[in-house]
Amino acid sequence: MTETKAVVKAEPKAVKPSTTEKPTTTKVATPAKAAAPKKVNKDEMMQKYQQMIQFVQNILGNMESDMKRIRLALNQLAKFDPENPESLEHKDAEQIGTQEFKSYSEENAEVVEGKFDGYFMIGSDQKKYPVPMNYSSKTKLVPWDFLKLKILEDGKFIYKLIQPVERKHIRAVLSKTDDNKFIAITDDGKNYFLNQAAVTFFKGKSGDELYILINEKEEMGFAAIEAIIKK
Repeated sequence: MTETKAVVKAEPKAVKPSTTEKPTTTKVATPAKAAAPKKVNKDEMMQKYQQMIQFVQNILGNMESDMKRIRLALNQLAKFDPENPESLEHKDAEQIGTQEFKSYSEENAEVVEGKFDGYFMIGSDQKKYPVPMNYSSKTKLVPWDFLKLKILEDGKFIYKLIQPVERKHIRAVLSKTDDNKFIAITDDGKNYFLNQAAVTFFKGKSGDELYILINEKEEMGFAAIEAIIKK
């Protein structure tokens, strides 16, 4: 009798997960944070605003000066006489400024005409009348500008620029003297005294770049400030 052997198939063993393998995770990209808005410095903004106002005022001042010269030239042309060539003699703004000054009375006021020397108005009576720094700064007076002073009964002084002299525009650097006064030093080393009230208004500091106005003949060594560019 034949013996039959039963074949037993081995069941596959369960495989345990490896403890060294880490489960795979999917990273979700986080959106980039929006850049914080740049803070605006209020002082710098106001300074640029004032500089723009000064720039426009300078343009208007130059236009007004040119218009006065044009009117003067037209008046001279209107007086032209072909039989008299000297009738076309040209008089520019500077010649007007050298005309004879007057002193006279008006209703409730005395009027004195004169020239600005950088600090005072030298009147027709040869007296020196103090010109407020705020006025000379705002008007950008330079030496030999022709002024009219009205002295009211209550003693109030009212100045008016009658005729500006020819000017030069120059680049310079703001500096200080040993006695703590601000001056302008040009690229060629020339020094000019400045209106200290104007420097304070522009919040100028030593080393700042500035643009100045001076008498075309560079007389008196005094300059008006047109603009200050912070360093």
